[in-house]
Amino acid sequence: MAIVRLRPDDLKRAIASDSLSLQFQPQVHAPTGKLVGVEAFVRWPHPAYGMIGPSDIIPLVEQGRFHLDFDRWVVNAVCEQVRNWDGEGFDVPIVAANLWAQTLRSGKAVDMLRERILAAGVSPKTIEIECPRGTLADKKLAETARRLRVLGVRTASEEFDRSPAAAAVDFDTLKIGYPLARDLLVAGSSAGAAVAAIVAAARTVNARVVADSVESAEQEAALVAAGCDIVQGYLYGPEVSAAELRTLASAGAKRVPA
Repeated sequence: MAIVRLRPDDLKRAIASDSLSLQFQPQVHAPTGKLVGVEAFVRWPHPAYGMIGPSDIIPLVEQGRFHLDFDRWVVNAVCEQVRNWDGEGFDVPIVAANLWAQTLRSGKAVDMLRERILAAGVSPKTIEIECPRGTLADKKLAETARRLRVLGVRTASEEFDRSPAAAAVDFDTLKIGYPLARDLLVAGSSAGAAVAAIVAAARTVNARVVADSVESAEQEAALVAAGCDIVQGYLYGPEVSAAELRTLASAGAKRVPA
């Protein structure tokens, strides 16, 4: 396939020329269909190969070792989009993004976010950074997570979908990953109890709980029954552009027919 000809330098040039784009997956309050946040994903509109997604982007960043350059573009793009939405009067309460562990561990992430948030004139509480698994066991990652919250930036983690008893910690969002959400529908599974434990722990620190990769109405119903009422995933369609998100939000999020 032609796409294998892509090299890390190709992506690095795309970053330098601001040729990447963001798409957004809605985070939906299931009982009402209201948009309560989004997660931002990077896409590369390539002139020859079309829209390139993470399965091709991630290896190129790893091979080229330009994690910081990539994340700087992400932070700039997210802050710029939040500023644009604010200027249009379009309220997106939370915009979540993932940064590489290498960037978070380097200690430069906080300064990078502070600079861009100030330059864009946006509220830091609009931005949420998802911390990688293992953050609490890694001193550098844990310190970055602490400094992000001091800055006012929200933090999220899937750290506890396997050990919910430890979830009473300073994250603003606890995420439930696909395996746990999927297992809610498996007879005899302990997933329901695990989700309920995460929800209970989140309430002790006033955190929200978001279930990721929700693909069916049955999954959603099981999550809501267990106390998690914010979901994201293909149940509400694929990632969309900033303009498409406005249309979706104004109409109310609709489930994709099975």
